[in-house]
Amino acid sequence: MQTDPNSLMRAILKVKRREQLSPHYIRIILTGDDILIYQQAETGDNNKIILPKNKSVRIELPDMATRGLFDYPNQVIRTYTMRSFNAEKGEMAIDFVVHENPGPAAAWAMNAAPGDELGVLMKAGRKKLMKPADEYYFFGDHSALPVISALLEKLDPAAKGHAYIEVHEKADVLPLNKPAAIGVTWLFNAHPGERSNLPAAFDTIADKLNTGAYLYTFAEHKAVNEIQDKLRKHHGIKRENWQAYAYWKHGETEDRSMMERSATMKS
Repeated sequence: MQTDPNSLMRAILKVKRREQLSPHYIRIILTGDDILIYQQAETGDNNKIILPKNKSVRIELPDMATRGLFDYPNQVIRTYTMRSFNAEKGEMAIDFVVHENPGPAAAWAMNAAPGDELGVLMKAGRKKLMKPADEYYFFGDHSALPVISALLEKLDPAAKGHAYIEVHEKADVLPLNKPAAIGVTWLFNAHPGERSNLPAAFDTIADKLNTGAYLYTFAEHKAVNEIQDKLRKHHGIKRENWQAYAYWKHGETEDRSMMERSATMKS
């Protein structure tokens, strides 16, 4: 257990229950003796989850001094979003995208049972995602539905804007708790990574953008780069008016694509 508010919140949690939200989304509810250390975190914050390659292997939490995240051959590290946290119930929710040929995290979620363990690491005092703005625009693929859902819940009830969310199919449209003046357009793409509808969606609102707007883009590496290229050429919006996060790269694992995706976020 790690409780230093200026460092890393880390603990081994256990599955309390699994909820099938839609054909491609599973919610895992976590609990544990140390769960209250995450009270400093906010919904929508990223976390690193640590999964054992074999349930018989005990999870080890990296100390980040002598051993780093990827120095444990029997564990898998992936990045997810804290969808919700309920201190009173002692529960944390993380939503997983599942699909054909699932990776290790999706496969774990599909088979998760009460009592199964995983490690959760989160940075304390993370930079706030939400910024004050006249209008908000969100562009996200299937991997971004949890974070966009969390951010919409944080907006002032009078906030205005629009969210473009690309999921696999209509059955994956989930209820959103959002301000009335935030519109939502659901886009459907059965083959994420091969193409994306998000850059074209950006084009539909490009003429409306000005210095009072703030944009969030969370998607596959190529789609995020395309939207950022459009933003850089836009005369009505400055670099400080958007955040871009490449959550994944088509055809590559998180381990292999980490450096390229990080460069996209900083550009």
